[in-house]
Amino acid sequence: MVGSILHRDGAPELVDQAHRVAAALGSPTGRVVLSCKHADAFMPGLLGAWLAGATVELLPNVQPGTLDRVDADPDIAFVLHDGVAEQGRSPKARFVPELLAHPTTVRATGWPVIAALMSTSGTTERPRYVAKTMQQLVDELDVLASVIPPARCVMSTVPLSHLYGMLFGALLPLRFGARIVSHDALLPAEVAGVITREGVDLMVSTPAHLRAMANAPMPRNLRVLSSGARMPPELHMTLATGHNWPITEILGSTETGGIATRGHPLHGFTPLPRVTVTAPEGQLVVESPWCGEPRVTLEDRIELASDGTFRYLGRANELIKVAGKRAHAHELEATILKVAGVTDAALMVHATDGKEPRVAVAITIAEGSSVGRTEIAAAIREQFDAVFVPRIIKIVPRIPRTERGKLDAHTLRALLGVETVATTSEIPIRRIGPNHYLAEIPPNLVFFHGHFDEFTILPGAVLVERVIWPVVQAELPEVRVLRGLRRLRFRRPVMPDQQLDVTLDRSNNRLTFSVTCAETQVASGVLLVE
Repeated sequence: MVGSILHRDGAPELVDQAHRVAAALGSPTGRVVLSCKHADAFMPGLLGAWLAGATVELLPNVQPGTLDRVDADPDIAFVLHDGVAEQGRSPKARFVPELLAHPTTVRATGWPVIAALMSTSGTTERPRYVAKTMQQLVDELDVLASVIPPARCVMSTVPLSHLYGMLFGALLPLRFGARIVSHDALLPAEVAGVITREGVDLMVSTPAHLRAMANAPMPRNLRVLSSGARMPPELHMTLATGHNWPITEILGSTETGGIATRGHPLHGFTPLPRVTVTAPEGQLVVESPWCGEPRVTLEDRIELASDGTFRYLGRANELIKVAGKRAHAHELEATILKVAGVTDAALMVHATDGKEPRVAVAITIAEGSSVGRTEIAAAIREQFDAVFVPRIIKIVPRIPRTERGKLDAHTLRALLGVETVATTSEIPIRRIGPNHYLAEIPPNLVFFHGHFDEFTILPGAVLVERVIWPVVQAELPEVRVLRGLRRLRFRRPVMPDQQLDVTLDRSNNRLTFSVTCAETQVASGVLLVE
């Protein structure tokens, strides 16, 4: 059981904390969502849920729509968190620091077959899951521990509640017997302070986080693991030469887990032991004991070498085609990043029907720098055809990325003014029982536009017209006319990506309706009908 993922010393204090969590959970009737931000709550929460026999769900984010979906999901028993503000969110919420305050002599003996589920879709529809069995996690840990040298103290800038963070920032340090640092550091100076104070000798991070540290004063001789996005060779070399940081790049995905590693930006990736990599027509295909499926085909391009290594060529959708010419997005970005004064860059292609695609780029620049369109265009023309000179170049305070370090494409498009997502005026509803419906609020609903820029909410009139009345017509087709509204109350804003629960109660020509979201009242009122 728990010994299969621990170092030989057994981590007795952590195991005791895990039993406290398990005792509080009892015998969960569903999954346990782990939404803890800090290692000192995440670790006992994770092991405690497993000791209680529960499958742990890792969320893609903790946005209100996602949490509303969790609260409304009958297959989720508890939500473990360490945020004071979340304590009263729903009856499912469990505050881990409070659970740890209650000693127990009970020793839980549960251990799930399915260890973790990772959501890979949005927040309102039933999410798509990638499941990891406990045996798959143990198999992968065994291999990682044989490839990555042990550490004494590990710090992760990646949330532990994602697969990469959980594997490399939580479970692998457990296997090493290493101390795991719990912290809130964000800025390079804060990260440097934690590294020095705690004696960190291994940091788990992403290229986006590491770029911010590249030119900042940082402690030297720190080993670093990087994943989550492509590591530009120039960034790798800057960290290696400037800070004397040995960087191990890890190629992986939610579907496959770890695939391969490399320690030098000019070398190929070496598949992990027990991983088989093939490349039919240049596309990456992975087989391993810890894959979500026996054979997984990814949207990545590689070039195999005769020695068993491979060159990673990027995502299939990174190839840009303009006016019959081709270039790779990461090569264009790398060229822009070499321009003096540019500190970060993100590029995308904007295409509209009947028009040639155009390149758009957002950049951040150093304080006092005057770099602009002229310098960017000159750098591109020197290396590429002129058709790849960005039509849109915008200086932004920062490049929008998720907490995993991945580019937030939707936000970037909005920043660049090339948002092309089609809007809809329809709100899907479905019947789940007599006088009982669910409504899914689309994020691209046209009625959100201009209401409001700072805090997007659905106008109350739209809720009545596009949700309540369609439910009435679907459930009671004999009702033809709405004569009036009485006792209308809007108690909570309706926002994008929420799921609403709508119920009706008819008494003659009066229809009482109630709208809730995650068991919290949103709106209510009475319709006078004929």
